[in-house]
Amino acid sequence: MHAACAGILAVVLAGPAAATPAPPRPKPGEAPAASTIYTCTDSQGRRLSSDRPIPECMAKDQQLLNRDGSVRAVVPPAMSPEEAAKKEAARRAVEQARAAREAEARRDRALLARYPDAATHDAARARAQEPVTRQIETAQRRLKELEREGEQLQQEREALGARPVSQALRHRLAANEGAIEAQLTILRGQEAERDRLNRQFDLEMTRLRALWAGAAPGAMGPLTGPATPAPARDAASGATP
Repeated sequence: MHAACAGILAVVLAGPAAATPAPPRPKPGEAPAASTIYTCTDSQGRRLSSDRPIPECMAKDQQLLNRDGSVRAVVPPAMSPEEAAKKEAARRAVEQARAAREAEARRDRALLARYPDAATHDAARARAQEPVTRQIETAQRRLKELEREGEQLQQEREALGARPVSQALRHRLAANEGAIEAQLTILRGQEAERDRLNRQFDLEMTRLRALWAGAAPGAMGPLTGPATPAPARDAASGATP
């Protein structure tokens, strides 16, 4: 009885200390533990072994062996700086593509939340077009006024016949021509803005139809085209309201 108790007590006291501790893993930059063995066959057919990576086999696979001779891992050949740069560039390209897909998926989900149906999108198109249409109509009215004014000025000039044109009339004619050109520039800009908005909403509608039909957000690539309508310009002054 005393012998059995003594045996149990010895086991309890020995506890974890009796177990064989695992060899510590080498820290980065440190040489591997003595039990780690690298082995390879060099370009001359020699079988080499070492406790660290073998310089003669840096261009070959090296086997990392356990103490019992079993293969723990295979160390691939070291890359040249050019190969390492190519690998890093490929990794970055994959990461950038993944980030772009995630961004497109977020935009698609936002588009779906903003436009749950075609009627909502059509109403948004009409709202975006309204100020541009007003600016176009204002520019067209002003242009007609300036053209009538120009016709009257030309009549005054023709009425002079061979007599010299006064400085005041020349100034009014030049001002009229400049105002007409300014209104034409504004009109062309607003018509371009109207076309841009239509292209943008057309692109969105094409994407929305696919999303409404069940396409996965982010699976269709980037939405090409301007994302935000530009502010309309005042047709009379050319200033942004």
